[in-house]
Amino acid sequence: MTADRLPELQRLIDKDWRSGHVLARDEALLRWQHGRRDDRERLAVLVAEEAGRLLGMLGFVEFDACVRDERVPGGWMTNWLVVPEARGRRLGLELVEAALGSQYEFIGALAANSATEHILGRHGFEARAMHRWVQVFDVEELRELLAGRSYPDAAWQAWARGQTERLSTESGSEPQTSTVSDPAVAACRDAAFLWWRYEQHPSFRYELLRDSSGFGAYRIEQVRDSSLEVMRIVDFIGGPALAAELAEAAQAAGVVFADFSCTSAQFGEALEEAGFQREDRLPAELPGRFQPLDFSDRPIVSCFWAAPRLEVDFGADDLYVTRADSDLDRPS
Repeated sequence: MTADRLPELQRLIDKDWRSGHVLARDEALLRWQHGRRDDRERLAVLVAEEAGRLLGMLGFVEFDACVRDERVPGGWMTNWLVVPEARGRRLGLELVEAALGSQYEFIGALAANSATEHILGRHGFEARAMHRWVQVFDVEELRELLAGRSYPDAAWQAWARGQTERLSTESGSEPQTSTVSDPAVAACRDAAFLWWRYEQHPSFRYELLRDSSGFGAYRIEQVRDSSLEVMRIVDFIGGPALAAELAEAAQAAGVVFADFSCTSAQFGEALEEAGFQREDRLPAELPGRFQPLDFSDRPIVSCFWAAPRLEVDFGADDLYVTRADSDLDRPS
């Protein structure tokens, strides 16, 4: 799709996706998210139209996927919609089928709802859940953040225990810097990707931490209508020393808690050494959206497809996809 139709696309998003959606308001963000990697004046958006009028769209965030030793074109699906009066004509399915027949050899639909999961499953997609790790840094501020909501005593004890274990770790021996293997299947996180994703984001300021084991990326987010802040860790491929550095940065920033979500349990092990806890092992869950504070956030289930020739096993633990892939970390 050519960028000169961007105003038309924004009107479609505002009217038929969600009124006031950030992509309907923020042209720079839409161009950054959906610009073609090889031609920024074109948008990675498939559209269905009739007599020049847009009836549907399927957007993509383009990236290079690293599948073992091979680099292939990939796309994260976003904003899949058909206008109400055109539903029942298979337009949405035709958009998906067009994507499967395109240059993309790896496609992901993050945070899919049950209907999307069902439809994509019929087209060869496989569903995967995400793990989430959390660490509370100030229990009293957490009580303020969660004011008016009831949580079991066991949850408060677990959150406080994580804080105590971190302080104990800090007073002990220094964590070791170790080598971490790259994920077998993931968006290629090379220098060009990190520059585009974290240094060129038009809305957020990210911090990158690096050592010989890998890197971590995070941003500090202020909860709407509150002075309280949280740390969103959006990427982490590293060892215990780097995880400890992230925890120290969170403590220094004065955040209530920090979190990280990804599909692979192995990439959270170093965070656990730094005091993070996997949330599915805790008695209660912390909110995951803060603009505004939202307690209805459902578990993230995502759907993935890869060209058959790649022989990707989506059930393996070496698939590394984070919540921030597909720009789920974007402003609301």
